[in-house]
Amino acid sequence: MRLVGPINPLILFAAALLDVIVGDPQYSFHPVRLIGYLASSSEARFRMIPIGEREQGIFFTGFVLMTVIGITLLLLNVAGAVPAVKAILEIYLSYTVLAGGALWREVGKVARLTGEEKIKEAQKSLSFLVSRDTEFMGPEEILRADLETLAENTSDGIVGPLFYLAIGGVPLAMLYKVADTLDSMVGYKKEPYMDFGWASAKLDDVVNFIPSRLTSLLLALATWFMGEDAMGALRAVKRFARLHESPNAGYPEAAMAGALRVRLGGPCHYFGKLLERPYIGEEVRPLTLKEVGSGVLLSKVTFLIALFLALVLLGFMGA
Repeated sequence: MRLVGPINPLILFAAALLDVIVGDPQYSFHPVRLIGYLASSSEARFRMIPIGEREQGIFFTGFVLMTVIGITLLLLNVAGAVPAVKAILEIYLSYTVLAGGALWREVGKVARLTGEEKIKEAQKSLSFLVSRDTEFMGPEEILRADLETLAENTSDGIVGPLFYLAIGGVPLAMLYKVADTLDSMVGYKKEPYMDFGWASAKLDDVVNFIPSRLTSLLLALATWFMGEDAMGALRAVKRFARLHESPNAGYPEAAMAGALRVRLGGPCHYFGKLLERPYIGEEVRPLTLKEVGSGVLLSKVTFLIALFLALVLLGFMGA
């Protein structure tokens, strides 16, 4: 029985459809929450190992990764006794690693609250999407951060999971989700995670290397489908992507900025400190609610293109 390999196209399509329709409801036994619980409950134990913090973090990352992959393979193996049950399990797990539906709704919610001048509510809603400080943000800063997280998560929550589902099925997609979850929990360049979170941050950098760059190309293609300046998106990627402090996040952000002809990035506050970030893109248009709405549409078109290409690839592979 094959447990690792390209996913069945029908299962991928069903999972993508569920993500669009249902979104990502929060409940205690959601796989991503379980990954987070496993990580948070085991961190202290690994910090007690009498070795350096970086080495502790390496063992911690490996433990969470191997545990999740092991449980995933075990569940798929047990469910394999009944093909229909295995198919349902694969659809469910594939659906939980995708996050497009929830992303579009939450980004739209922040923009709507900002447009209604409910700034405190917009700041609070945004705080669930980004790790930076939001309590002192004005309307333009809120919209900029909203659009940045839309761009980054079009890669992390849509293109990345589709890519790994297509080439390696549920186990590889769960590996990707573990990397993403651990990076959001411990992958900070600040204490107490400067060294302990090093392995998690590096793992996230590695698994996102291809998806981030693929996302920038797909965003440019989606821009062309929408009748906008696709070459402008690609030029922005070439000029601005490497200016980002992250080796990967700059690619979708630059493509989004170039496609919408707005400027992202710039100074912001992280954990009470002002971080001087470079600007991404050129401010041809002012950043308004209209641009955020266009960004959400661009992300949706990118999702459709990525899903179509994944299904075509799986068809050629005979999955």
